[in-house]
Amino acid sequence: MIIDTVALTKGIRAEFNKALVTGPGGRYDNAFTRAPSTAASETYGWIGQVPTLREWIGEKKVKSLEDHSYTITNKDFEGTIGVDRNEIEDDQVGIIKPRIQDLALRAKAFPSRLVSDLVAGGTTYLAYDGSAFFADRTAPNDNLLAGTGATTEALLLADLATARAAMMMFTDDVGEVMEIEGDTIICPPALEVLFARLVTSQKFTGGTTTVAEQNFWSGQIKNLIVDPRLSDENDWYLAALQYPLKPFIYQDRKKPKLIALDKEDSVENFMRKKLLYSVEMRGNAGYGYFQMCVKTVNG
Repeated sequence: MIIDTVALTKGIRAEFNKALVTGPGGRYDNAFTRAPSTAASETYGWIGQVPTLREWIGEKKVKSLEDHSYTITNKDFEGTIGVDRNEIEDDQVGIIKPRIQDLALRAKAFPSRLVSDLVAGGTTYLAYDGSAFFADRTAPNDNLLAGTGATTEALLLADLATARAAMMMFTDDVGEVMEIEGDTIICPPALEVLFARLVTSQKFTGGTTTVAEQNFWSGQIKNLIVDPRLSDENDWYLAALQYPLKPFIYQDRKKPKLIALDKEDSVENFMRKKLLYSVEMRGNAGYGYFQMCVKTVNG
């Protein structure tokens, strides 16, 4: 059976692009700002510059802002699968279709995977101010908080109140209170049930009473991100995702693209009857405002 590689590649590429558009994304898709990139790296000198408004009397007042130089360098990423030519000859596109779709979905979710690494490594990797993203900064901008040490419903509620209050008091580079309201919880699977109740239940039982009370947080916390890559079962995070600049940035240099090496005269096909399909993308993830995310440590 002669394989029409032109039609084959066209059909496979169509399946790939369809999955990119209609398939689900990653768990952190709403947690990062997508920033276009046109170079090998991008410098975000404006991060940290959050001027407030004042009554305009006389000349405009220009405030001195700290000079930040935060650079995200793009990286190349790929994922490649090999298909035996016999599979194509016996079944044409049918046998390869789900694998191509899965390749597309993995590429679509990959920015979220990079953000997951930033969350997990936030006490080590540096933010725009030169400190670790989660760090004991000068008050009131400490976004690495000590929890109550346990993870019962009542104690989680107490820790959440502390985290929300701390975030509201964070200041920008010129000392203005930013009034940030945390609306999203990021947690490991071990805390999913407790936080899901906190987010969705209209009433809860805990604290100093055994009677179900109105759950204030059900309207304040709007999202729950459960990340299986978070290794500590007791630590969790509060993020503010309703603002234009998120706590994380995905720098988009080259969107996912399918590359096919399946022609008859390709080396792999000729020597090993292998048809290769690869997804390539270029970009990287980094940190936005540290004020937009708080880590609570219970270990």
